[in-house]
Amino acid sequence: MQRIGNFLDNHFIVTSVRQLVKIIIITMFGLLVLVVFAQVVARFVFNDPFRWSEELARYLQVWMIILTSSICIREGTHLAVDYATHALPFIYRKLLKLLVLLLIVFYLIIVIVYGARIVSVITKQVSPAMQIPIYLVYLAVPIGGFLMFVEALISFFKLTGAKNKKDL
Repeated sequence: MQRIGNFLDNHFIVTSVRQLVKIIIITMFGLLVLVVFAQVVARFVFNDPFRWSEELARYLQVWMIILTSSICIREGTHLAVDYATHALPFIYRKLLKLLVLLLIVFYLIIVIVYGARIVSVITKQVSPAMQIPIYLVYLAVPIGGFLMFVEALISFFKLTGAKNKKDL
């Protein structure tokens, strides 16, 4: 199973999607900074705030957080309570991490399915200020869920072949 994880981890499509996600996150962050800065200048300097900037900033944040979560799953940097796991023997720590990843995978399947259902239901609704289809915002849930699912699955496969503590 570790060979499957290593194959998927180094596959051209997976690495290309990872690079694309990083570029999108960086672009969104830059746009977020510009939009918020322009809003502050418009509000406090010209006393005429933009009506759409807060909404765009909120939607950019939603997309950035969800896309960045897939990177956090790959690198194992999500917030976790791991105080007691350091005292566990290697085999129990490995089994616990495998169980957690398995639970994450099952949870993400639910997120993807119900996220897609929500997107399919709200196809005619538009955002209040920018008048864009609101499903574009909610589309972050199934897309981000799928990216997190793939990363969790790869991590699960790679962890099955872990031989020592540094591989965890």
